[in-house]
Amino acid sequence: MNQIEFYRTWNLAFRNAKKKKRECLLENCDKTAIKSHALQKNGILKQLSEKNHLFQFSNVTPFKKRRKGNFELSRIGINDVYTFPGFCKEHDSSVFKPIETSEFDIKSDKSINLFSYRALCQEIRRKEIGVDVADKLIATKYNIALVAHMTDYKTGLLNGLENLYFFKRELENDMEKSESSFIYKICEIPKTEICISAPINIYDEKNPLTETHDSNGNVTNNQFLTSFMNTFPHKDKSYVMTTLHKDFKCNWTENLFIQFESSKNSEHLKLISDLISTRFEF
Repeated sequence: MNQIEFYRTWNLAFRNAKKKKRECLLENCDKTAIKSHALQKNGILKQLSEKNHLFQFSNVTPFKKRRKGNFELSRIGINDVYTFPGFCKEHDSSVFKPIETSEFDIKSDKSINLFSYRALCQEIRRKEIGVDVADKLIATKYNIALVAHMTDYKTGLLNGLENLYFFKRELENDMEKSESSFIYKICEIPKTEICISAPINIYDEKNPLTETHDSNGNVTNNQFLTSFMNTFPHKDKSYVMTTLHKDFKCNWTENLFIQFESSKNSEHLKLISDLISTRFEF
């Protein structure tokens, strides 16, 4: 297999993984997932669209990576932008109904929980797609270095999925019970036509929760410090939401929220720019 053939295999593997039929992410549902919007189509994305299109960061094909890098801004129709194969038609409608109406209570814990849950679920699907692609590339046996790299990459994705499924169960529990395991925060910033919806993993050496050890020095905690960030415009303002697990609280994310909360003039634009360029791809 030469390089061109390998790139074709890579490109095809990614396209097939994205098109693959997947089950609804709601627990105990085996119905086929439809294209779910990570953010509300009519209330949030529609007001940002121009001729029913928005710009979104998209993966670059292997043939373009040297010239363009790993991502590029693509103009995408509103029916496809910020979508992922998340939930069956029934659950996509019923679970998220509280945040799909035009007059939803944006500041309620319930709303922030649902936005965080959707951000988490789209990341689960992105990692599952990554695992499928890694399997195909490992099977090519293109070269030893590639196989080793993709094997490590797949291991990282599987560890990430295990971690995300823990927080998924915790957020689902919060949907049902009155006593919350999470801290939900929201603040207003000047209207900014940018959307972010994603989990954050920060390795913080100063945070004792980052790694806990037994008497022999072995790491005992299986969870990465994972928090959730959403920022988007709604009506005449933009909002920043953060969700922190009470038992796995990320100091970095908490401090970031404080910066947003106290930002003046155009400081919020710098914070958003830093997030997009250094922390997020979605």
